[in-house]
Amino acid sequence: MNLSPKYPAALAGVLLCFACLLGACTAPARDSGRSDAAAPSGGDASPEPSSSSESAEPTATGFTTLTREQYTILGCGSEQGYYETTYDESAGTRIYYIDYASQQEVYLCAAPNCSHDREGCTAWIDPAEGNYVPLVSGEHLLLVHITYGIEAPERAIPHIDAANLDGSDRHTLVSFAANERLKTVFAVNGDQLVCALNVVNAEDLEDTNATLKLVLIDLNTGERTDFYERAVQIGGAEPVFMGVTNNGYCILREQSTAKSEEDFSGQEWSDAAKELQRSTQYTCTAIPVGRAQPAGTFTYSGRIYDLLCSDGLYCFDCDSRKVTRLSVPDGTAAELATLPDVGAESAYLDGKLGDWFLLSQRYYETRDDVSYPVANDCCYAVNVQTGELRELTIRQEVGADRRMATMLAQTTADVLLITDSDVPETAYHYGYRYALISQEDYLSSHADALRTVSFIF
Repeated sequence: MNLSPKYPAALAGVLLCFACLLGACTAPARDSGRSDAAAPSGGDASPEPSSSSESAEPTATGFTTLTREQYTILGCGSEQGYYETTYDESAGTRIYYIDYASQQEVYLCAAPNCSHDREGCTAWIDPAEGNYVPLVSGEHLLLVHITYGIEAPERAIPHIDAANLDGSDRHTLVSFAANERLKTVFAVNGDQLVCALNVVNAEDLEDTNATLKLVLIDLNTGERTDFYERAVQIGGAEPVFMGVTNNGYCILREQSTAKSEEDFSGQEWSDAAKELQRSTQYTCTAIPVGRAQPAGTFTYSGRIYDLLCSDGLYCFDCDSRKVTRLSVPDGTAAELATLPDVGAESAYLDGKLGDWFLLSQRYYETRDDVSYPVANDCCYAVNVQTGELRELTIRQEVGADRRMATMLAQTTADVLLITDSDVPETAYHYGYRYALISQEDYLSSHADALRTVSFIF
């Protein structure tokens, strides 16, 4: 991986768009850094600061990013349980709750004999209001209504509702304009939320000109503060909002590729794809929460997979197999570990579990009994303090594939995982099974300690 911090006098913004797939929302982890690790030669231990006349210090810190770009959201966890929502055009949105103590999914409603299909039920939202994404921040249950501008009028206004953790006292916390499109990444610190949105031309859906804004919302009052903005092109190199670090820096990432498919005519597509990835450069801009000017930028390039965590930006290079953490906002690099060579075609970065960073390398194998190349993940936990490397053998079964068990949420002691896909794909959990396990048992690969969650359906 090539690393190159950059700090020009006038810092530019960033570009790129998202495609929703499937994803996870995790509760705050006990993140910590490894301060004694040496930076690679491309790093800079004493970068030149931004020349902005405005203070680069964030106005708020203590953030945890709950969701990630390129993934939709299954739900969000607290210390006691996990919140989910489902939407049906006739039945409306229902809010579910997985109680960790009983490993049982229930409606978020305590009323006896409730049918969960009418006003007054704390688990029900009118179908006219559309679908919601649940988030948890401290004692706040947040229900985010994301729209795309093509919904019926009564559902076209994006907004965030707030409620108590039991679903009571639900009310609209903040409403956005009809031409504002919320991104799917949200960061919270208990009393505040940071999100990104695009301001678009609602009168012309083909107009790709937009304004990207970073927004700070007070979760107690609903007060909204727009603190950063820049012009973007939707569908082009639009910025990716990766989230907010614990020390209060938002990360916007753009990418550019020096080569194109035409440079590899006649080559196998798998080889050409790798070369295209190797020519890709990523540029990250760090914006302090509450400030209009960036604090700095840094770059990296190659066949890189990355994930923003509370203590920095984690990167895995498929070629060198090195796991690196970039500090924010200066981009100083610390090499944490080198994974074994398994001929990885791709990688998946799952997140932090205490002092451990979880990720996998994926390779494919051909089997006579399966009609497609079977995906196999080699899963690892890297201790960010010591560099210790553990192999994880608990994986998610998806047909013949063996993938990393996606971490949905965590508590002080336990972690909620997606473990297999033995239910019909039409089920509202996308065919997945969930299980709870203690953090230590997961890191020690004790599969017999998995506690399966019982679903309503």
